[in-house]
Amino acid sequence: MAQNEDLEEKKLLGSGGYAFAKLTEQEEIKASLGIPQIFLGNAGRLNEDRFTKYYCNKCQKEYPGSPVISYENPNEDLGEDIVLIEKGEYRCRICSNLIALYRRFNKQ
Repeated sequence: MAQNEDLEEKKLLGSGGYAFAKLTEQEEIKASLGIPQIFLGNAGRLNEDRFTKYYCNKCQKEYPGSPVISYENPNEDLGEDIVLIEKGEYRCRICSNLIALYRRFNKQ
């Protein structure tokens, strides 16, 4: 991300809640899939400092800051020249409810 790129706070939806995070215009386009909603899983891994707050469906509460972000880099060959480079998840800091999953692929 270029330092001079403007960040704008957006609501990103997940299956177990939602989060508010600051995105660049390119990240917003990538995560929107051409529909009005923006999905956290499509945004991939964002740094914790980009989040302002998140909501957990299980707790039914909004919390300041970022959900817990965990990821791994399996570099798993899925066939047809597609490699799973990274898989990760966002979880509630309080109850560990899954907020969203993401996957990043790279064609070889």
